[in-house]
Formats: sequence, C-alpha cells, structure tokens
Amino acid sequence: MRLLKIRLFLGGIFYKKLRLFLSVLGIIIGVSSLLVMHTFGEAAKKKTLKEIETFGPEILMVLSGQARVRGGRAIQTEVTTTLKLEDASALKKFSEITYISPIYTGSSVVRAEGTNLNAIINGVNEEYLILRKFSLSEGRNFLREEILTYKKVAILGAKVKEELFGTESAVGKRILISRLPFEIIGVLSPIGVDASNQDQDDQILIPISTAMSALFNVDYLTGIYLAVKDPNLMPVIEKQVEEVLLKRHNVSVKEKGFNLVKAEDILKFRTEASSLFTSLVQSISLLCLIVGSLGVTAIMLLSVNERRREIGLRLALGASKRMILWQFLIESVFISFLGGIIGILLGSSAVFIFLPLLKYPLVFPLKPILITSCLAISFGLLAGIYPAYKASRIDPALLLKGL
Repeated sequence: MRLLKIRLFLGGIFYKKLRLFLSVLGIIIGVSSLLVMHTFGEAAKKKTLKEIETFGPEILMVLSGQARVRGGRAIQTEVTTTLKLEDASALKKFSEITYISPIYTGSSVVRAEGTNLNAIINGVNEEYLILRKFSLSEGRNFLREEILTYKKVAILGAKVKEELFGTESAVGKRILISRLPFEIIGVLSPIGVDASNQDQDDQILIPISTAMSALFNVDYLTGIYLAVKDPNLMPVIEKQVEEVLLKRHNVSVKEKGFNLVKAEDILKFRTEASSLFTSLVQSISLLCLIVGSLGVTAIMLLSVNERRREIGLRLALGASKRMILWQFLIESVFISFLGGIIGILLGSSAVFIFLPLLKYPLVFPLKPILITSCLAISFGLLAGIYPAYKASRIDPALLLKGL
C-alpha cells in the first residue's frame, strides 16, 4: 500500500518532466542568486575588514591636497605642496598621539639582477611599520639614525621582492632606484590592497629623508599618518589637528591644502554601499522566488484539473479530503524543495568558483543555505495551499458519472 502511494506521488510529479522543469526554474534562479549574493555579501564584509585592518579606528590620515572616499577607498584626487615635515613635528607634540609618520609617495624604476620594474616608493620613518601594523617576513625595521642620516636602505613589498629575487633571500642585497643604490634591510609580509587603494605588496619603503632629498628632490609631503592612544578621542584629535594645521598654514577651512580621512569614514561608506547593493540583489532574488512560487501554483492547479478523475476515484474508494489536501501540499513542497536543492548546488558551485577568481575570501555559505532552504519550503507550502484546497473540494459523484 505504501509503495502504491509512493508510485502515485512520484507519478503525479514526474508525469510531465518539461512542465516540472519549468515550474522549478524560477525557484532555482531565486534560490541560487539569493545564496550567491548572501555569500558574496559576507565575503565582501570580510574583505573590507581585512583591508581596513591596517587602518584601524585609532589611525588618522592627513592627506595633502584634495582627497575623497570613493568606492569605499581613500583616494587623493589632487596633491598640493603645502604639507611639510615641520607640520608632522608640530603634531608629534600632542600627548594623545602615540605614533606618527610623514610620508612621501612617488614611483620609480627599480633594477636588480637584470630585472627592471616600476614600483611605488614610499618615504616613511621608523614608526610607520608599527603604526600600520605591518609585519616583516625577513629583515628588520628602519633605525632612527638611518632616517636622520639619509641612509639609502629599503624595505621591499612581498610582490616586489618576488619579482626581483624570486624565492631567494633579499636582505643584504642591493637594488637601484632611479640609479641610486639602496641596501635591502627587510621584506614585508604579504598584505594585499588596503583601504587607501594601494597594493601594499607592490611598494618599496625608504627613509623619508632620503626620498625627499636624494630621490624625488621635494620639500613637501603627500601625507602624514598618525595613531592616537584612545580611538574614542578621535573626533577631538581630528579637530585639534585641523586647527593646528590651519594656524600653521595661515588659511581658512575653505582654503586648506589638506584633508583628514579616518578609517571610520572608509568603513562606513563601504558598509553602506555593500549593504545597499546586497539588499537590492536580495530583493530581486526574492522576486524570482515569488515568481517561481506562482509558477508552482499554476502547475499545481493545472495538475489538479488534469487529475480530477483520479482524485474523484480516490475519494470514492475511501480517501478523505484531508488526505487529498496533504497529498497536493506535499507535492507542492517537494517541487519547491527540489528547485531549492538544485539552486543550492548551483549557487554553492558558483560561490566556490568565483570567490577565489575575484580574490574574495572563501566563505562557506552555511547561513545562506539554511535561509534559502527555509524560504524554498515556505514558498512551496504557500504555493500549494490553494491548489490542494481546490483538489480536496472536488465532488467525486459528479466526476464518476462520466466513467
């Protein structure tokens, strides 16, 4: 008897396979897209937090010229020549500031062992690595004496080191930066792209004194990075820093040649942008699920009309209306669940393929799978209520007259 029920159940569902496929297609699209976007949203959050790590809540960037947070990244759109080393020295007097580093950023041709490449050159001081929480895979940090005495020493980014020296140790070797010889004293651990939109693995750090005098021949900075003791004091420190620089440059707020950017600004913008995009795509995915559930409803209604005689015969043989109701509800849920399973498999495959390709952190979509599974079953249940009710209300006497 149980085998007969199973055969009737499967026969009713798989009787017309093309129609079954079309009925679950909307569910498949909705579930897979919802899962993918949930997972990509979580991966984007993790990637954002990782990029922000070297710009913690205690770090404030003073950037020369005009700077804007675009696409969740702090980008200098214009550089002025008004920010000086003396400004960094004046800010260092604040007791609330723990670390501070002036910075000059340029680019240059680098040569070593027959290999040439273009790299970002950042002139910094000995506090920069501590401030940015950069670790070294080999070698050491700058010494204060090396900054003061204009030493030609360098710390390579991971990508630069690999391109110039491969797997060999680079410490102690020499490179040419614009034909000037520099001794390598350290190599940065892999970092990736940070919130300032700069690939930290594609850079070379040298003393700020050497960068400004010997390499680029400038007397101004492109920025000042500073870290405060207590992140809660950031609004106060930000205001004090601005007041000091305005007074030193003798300009008004509208005429200032610098901008202040906090990690909080970047994180807030990127979180809002990511949430907006994720919400939009999730809404579209839910719409696909609704359309899919309507398709299941239409298919189930068509199935009820085609199987009226079967339903009438079963009712005449003693089947209760409750049994008929449950039969069609279960069929509807099964169809939606089948579409959900296929959608989860397709969505998971897309996640595990495209996350690494797009260089997003790999996130196992457990939460999205649970959410989409519950939604698929819920929509299947809702889609089957009316067709099941209609099937249970069929009068067997009227149908059996024609047999």
